[in-house]
Amino acid sequence: MTKPDPVRLKEKIEAVLARAGVEARAFAERAQKEAGLDLERLIDPDGEAVLSLVDGEVSSGAASLAMPMELITFETWLLGHLGDHDALDFDVGAHEEIWFALGAWLSETLRARHGGFWLIGGEDPRAWRVGFSKVLLEIAPHAFAERLLRAGHGCAQRMLAEIERLRVLHEAQAESEQGRATDKYTPQHYARIHSVPLAQWFALDLARVRSAWTEGSVTALRALILEAGKRLPPQNAPVVAKLHEHLGSLDGERPAAAQSVDRGLFEAVAQVLAMRRGTSPIAADVLEKVVMPALHVGVPETFPPLDQADVERVKQGIDLFALWVDVVPYAHPGEDGGFLGSFSPTELGTPYPDRRNLEVGKGDWLVVNPVRLRPMLAQFDAARLLARFDAFVEYVRAQPGAPRASDTGRGLVETAARAIADLQATLAAAGQVEGGALVFRLLPPPS
Repeated sequence: MTKPDPVRLKEKIEAVLARAGVEARAFAERAQKEAGLDLERLIDPDGEAVLSLVDGEVSSGAASLAMPMELITFETWLLGHLGDHDALDFDVGAHEEIWFALGAWLSETLRARHGGFWLIGGEDPRAWRVGFSKVLLEIAPHAFAERLLRAGHGCAQRMLAEIERLRVLHEAQAESEQGRATDKYTPQHYARIHSVPLAQWFALDLARVRSAWTEGSVTALRALILEAGKRLPPQNAPVVAKLHEHLGSLDGERPAAAQSVDRGLFEAVAQVLAMRRGTSPIAADVLEKVVMPALHVGVPETFPPLDQADVERVKQGIDLFALWVDVVPYAHPGEDGGFLGSFSPTELGTPYPDRRNLEVGKGDWLVVNPVRLRPMLAQFDAARLLARFDAFVEYVRAQPGAPRASDTGRGLVETAARAIADLQATLAAAGQVEGGALVFRLLPPPS
């Protein structure tokens, strides 16, 4: 395999950035010249267009009435470049020009407003992303631009709502950091997201799915799938329909378990029929090396003495929360060599009727007995954890020879606190149904 040429790669990225900047400015200038629109005013949080979004959520009719003229004008102007909406082709000609320009304007506008950087992942602009430096979030502006243009009527409000959502998200982050969010994330953080598997906990009504899979007929199971699908968001409809169709290939009079040992099919049925809540996916190594140790540490009232080696690690730039989970003694014992350093083999089980070996690294689900988690989660308090971490930062800074680190690891402790609170709620959801189970799985990194 030939290694990529770093010089050519750098030149390619620079060419992308240059084109995006030029196209974004040209898009705004065309809107001003051809439609009399000031796009900065259009997305102004205090402007009429953004304020109309609140009223627009009442109903589709109310949304039409609430749309201010500048938003109607923008949508009319934008879609007017497409001509026949049934023959869209965003790879050539005028369609490609307006699509690329819209994506460039979205990305450059959001980068200028919030701070961020391009993440170039191939030749197709649909794969290009923008990552933000103050919140760990990335968007695919050209993929979004294509969806907007294909959607047609209503695309302007959808675009504005997304821009406003990102602004509110950044404002909330700033408020959590005493009024001014700091730059915490770099392209390396985002590269890692796409190379490290993600871990997720979820609450599953295991008794229900096992009964439907092993005892009832496939015909009854298909009926349950359709009924459960009605309660899912509309975007899940194709998945439910495909699952219903796949089950239709089995003998309707017999249970599915007697005809299939396909774990993927069992998982699909379980997710539609019996999943009650799931945590947000988190990098597997962060869960194992930071979140679970933080749960075992708890919220300490005092801190242990630090030796010279610890001070040296501070000088070398270690996140202070990583130091915290390493040096503060566990309030709740872990399991040496156990799963996630927390669970013994006797506390793990399989959700699958086939009872074969599990391959968690390949995505198999793992049922985890929560007996260890319950007392730890019952005592968890996110606000106290953050307060004690701030005290730990001052404790570290007071050590002889320790530098006053500017990047303390506050983002890491906030990530851990959110993940633990998420697990707390998921475990509670598992306990709300008889036969509920706490399940762990690994997901592949985002593509």
